[in-house]
Amino acid sequence: MEFQEFLINSWPAKHYYFLNGWILRFTEGVTSRANSVFPIQYTGTQKTLDSNIELVEKAYKAHNLEAVFTIPDFHEPKNLKEKLLKRGYQTYDHTIALGMKIDKIQIKIINNDFEYHIFDSRVKEISDFLARFSKWNEVEQNIIQEINQRIIIPKKCYMLTKYNNEVIGTLLAVLVPQGYLYIGDVFVHPDYRRQNIATSMLIRLIDEWAVAKGVKYIWLQVEKVNTKALDLYHKLGMTKLYEYYYMKRF
Repeated sequence: MEFQEFLINSWPAKHYYFLNGWILRFTEGVTSRANSVFPIQYTGTQKTLDSNIELVEKAYKAHNLEAVFTIPDFHEPKNLKEKLLKRGYQTYDHTIALGMKIDKIQIKIINNDFEYHIFDSRVKEISDFLARFSKWNEVEQNIIQEINQRIIIPKKCYMLTKYNNEVIGTLLAVLVPQGYLYIGDVFVHPDYRRQNIATSMLIRLIDEWAVAKGVKYIWLQVEKVNTKALDLYHKLGMTKLYEYYYMKRF
C-alpha cells in the first residue's frame, strides 16, 4: 500500500474527491494515473458498494471523463473487480512495479557516445520531444507539464540525453520523503534504441544525483507487454514489487 501513496504523491492530480476511503483523481483526462480511482482502502459496506460505484461514475461524468479504476494487488473491497466486470468494465494496461536497493544494481556500463544533462525542472525540450514521439501530443504535454509543476514535497529531477544537439532520451526521477526514488518517463528516440541509453541514463542519475540525495531504493513501473523493458530491468537486478491494471468501460 505504501507504494500507492508514493505514486499518488509523485504524480499529483489537478482535483481530488474522497469517497469512503477511495481517492478519485481528475486531470483533464491526461494519463490514466491522474484520472482514476485509487481504491486502496474502503470504509463503506457491501450494501453501499454499488451506489458508491454509481457515485464514482457520476463524478467522472461531471468532469466529462470516463470512470477509471486503478486495481493494484492490494485494493478494497476485494470483490471490486467482480462488481465492475458485472457493470461492463474491462481490464487494460496491466503493469508491473519493480524495485531494488541502488547498491545492488549489477550493470555499471554507460554509453559515453551521448551527452547526459540533469535539470531540476521539466525544460521545454523534454515536452517537445515527448510530444513528437510519445502518445501524448503538444496540448496534452502542457497538462503533463502542470502535473510536474505540482510535484512539490518530493524532490525531483529530469534527465535529457542528446546526440549532435538532438534530444534522444528523457527520464524523470521523483524522491519521496521516505527515501524511495521513483523513475518515470523513460523514453528513447525510436532511431536510437538498443544502444544502452536507458540504462546509461539510470546509472548516471544514480551516480550524479541519487547517491548525493541519500537514496537507498529505486522503483519504477513497466507495462506487462513491454517485455524488452522488463528484461532490461531484470538484468539490472530489479524484482517485482506488485502488479496493477486499470478498469473502464470500452
